Amino acid sequence: MSLTPDSVIDALGGTKATSEGLGLSALSTVSSWRKRGIPPGRWPQIVRLADAKGKSYITFEFLAAVEPVGART
Repeated sequence: MSLTPDSVIDALGGTKATSEGLGLSALSTVSSWRKRGIPPGRWPQIVRLADAKGKSYITFEFLAAVEPVGART
């Protein structure tokens, strides 16, 4: 699996499912993370959501290894 913001969001069920799981009303927030990266301040929520969805491999260490958005080719 490629470690990108896209792969994390997709593993959580996509933009809508991630937004809903985090209690965000605007899909554009999570959608922007696909381009800009997942803000570290949201990592605790992402890890809890991942655990609730049975994706316990998404940890703080996993998120720290996600490729910076500008590194994509």
